[in-house]
Amino acid sequence: MPDRRRLAVILAGAAAFFSLYAPQSLMPLLHAWLGDSAALAGTIVSAGTLGVAFAAPFAGLLADRIGRRRVIVLAAFAVCLPSLGAALAQTPEQLIAARFVQGIFLPGIFAVTVAYIGSEWPAAEARQVTGLYVAGTIGGGFCGRVLSGMVSEFAGFHWGFAALALIQLGLAIAIRAWLPAETQPARPSARPLVTMRRLLAHRELRGAYAVGFTLLFALIAGFTYITLRLAQAPFSLGPAAMSSIFTVYLFGIFATSYSGRLLNRYGHARVLALSWLAVIASLLLSLLPSLPAVVAALALFSASLFSAQAAATSFVAEASGEARAPSVGLYVTCYYLGGSVGGVLPAAIWAHAGWSGVAGMIALVGAISVALGFRSFRFASRPPKDAPSPLPAAGGTAP
Repeated sequence: MPDRRRLAVILAGAAAFFSLYAPQSLMPLLHAWLGDSAALAGTIVSAGTLGVAFAAPFAGLLADRIGRRRVIVLAAFAVCLPSLGAALAQTPEQLIAARFVQGIFLPGIFAVTVAYIGSEWPAAEARQVTGLYVAGTIGGGFCGRVLSGMVSEFAGFHWGFAALALIQLGLAIAIRAWLPAETQPARPSARPLVTMRRLLAHRELRGAYAVGFTLLFALIAGFTYITLRLAQAPFSLGPAAMSSIFTVYLFGIFATSYSGRLLNRYGHARVLALSWLAVIASLLLSLLPSLPAVVAALALFSASLFSAQAAATSFVAEASGEARAPSVGLYVTCYYLGGSVGGVLPAAIWAHAGWSGVAGMIALVGAISVALGFRSFRFASRPPKDAPSPLPAAGGTAP
């Protein structure tokens, strides 16, 4: 049972990210379909992340009411419907709407899975399981991009979205079969809005939520606009070749598999800082007019950001006490708001300064993220409790 439970957690991570970022490998096709509008193409990516940001807090509250395993399974099946809707979309508005609805269902998988891990494993072991979960998200994101790109190259992007919907259904069936019910049932808060206010009043958690914003901002901005660069000369890559570039995601699996050990040894803040240093180094490498250099840069870029994500996610799960599910929901909201902004905001910089301008923006966001991490993650000695005593006042340390 323990091995099957861990496998189910990995598959939940894969299901959550299998279709969310798939349009990134379709950017050349979507860009042409939309009349060469980079901003509108970015909106198709951001629509899914905006839906996630909207629904994330409610997923945690619902999980506390009806059970985490039940919410994970229901969400895994529900997301198949808008995935099919994306395949049937005939206008940009229909595709954006399908992507937004898809995003609404996804927090029921990943936000609740993180809370499930935090409650079902001891803290030190939970960090390692969180690393496996993040590895699952990387594998799912990679496979979704590659599958949609390969199918779209030969059959068009509508069939690419259809293939995603079919695999999404298979993942949902496997999660339902292998994920056991939680042994530590959540205790729903009698006053969820009060719980939210207490979490937001906690300085360290606010900092962690802001770090989450920066991480997905960087990931979405990087992979969305680097594909536009790779579609231009001297690279001139098509959808199939573009999707194969996302093989670099596999390096992230190895990196996050060891993130739990690094966190136990160095702590959340140091792992975050080292990860961002590696991200900035990858951005510098990506400026070279060489495809091997860009591929190597993307491998380092993705692996480093996923290591940073493991640090931030595990900190939130540990520091939230019994308010773990709603706290993770708030983190996910901020994380995906960052992704929504990261898909659209760099469009203006791309138009004036190209990829070098976008890379500079990401580096600046990284510096802010590191400052937030050192201010917030060092106060991780004890988790705050959700009732009967209030969380520490804003600006205080954990009790």
